[in-house]
Amino acid sequence: MSNVRLLLADDHQIVREGMKMIVEGSSRFTVVGEASNGDELLSQAWKEKPDIILSDLKMPGPSIIDSCEQLKERLPDVKIVILTAFDESEDKFRALESGIDGYIMKDTLPEQILGAMEMVAMGYSCFQPKLDRKKHEAEERLMLTEREQEIFQLIVENYSNQEIAQKLYISEATVKTHVSSILRKTGQPNRSQAVLYALKKGFVQVRT
Repeated sequence: MSNVRLLLADDHQIVREGMKMIVEGSSRFTVVGEASNGDELLSQAWKEKPDIILSDLKMPGPSIIDSCEQLKERLPDVKIVILTAFDESEDKFRALESGIDGYIMKDTLPEQILGAMEMVAMGYSCFQPKLDRKKHEAEERLMLTEREQEIFQLIVENYSNQEIAQKLYISEATVKTHVSSILRKTGQPNRSQAVLYALKKGFVQVRT
């Protein structure tokens, strides 16, 4: 994806202008539309067919989480990123469960926002973490080993078992053993459910 077409949605014009300056500071992104509420977002999405929608979480009209399924159905290749001031685990859990591709805080540094957008454009999910303190407390309760924590982090970042093996210089069979242990300790039936669980508990992050 050489040039990423972006739709910005926020009910505050000054926020849209600020984000436009940030993303257009990179040659990778072009803003093709703007919206100030949920209805305008849908209208602009159908018209412009953007690659990425960067939207506020709480605007007038239908929320981006509620609209996600409809957007993904009509625009199957679109990536949706929430940009918000609300750092709530329940919002993040609902966002991931609905198919949202990213969740970024508004006070994030511009270069980190661009990094997150780059990750999403490449097909990765990018959810900013809760406080590291809660992350470590949850990890301790689960009694994950250091290697399991490392592999779980890569699972959250959408790496396959083969890619994890290559990245960590271990065999794919060893990765599968660790993944099985992670699923057992989290009490989840598969990788996707384990990621949802980890996000809800607030102890995973995506490095930007």
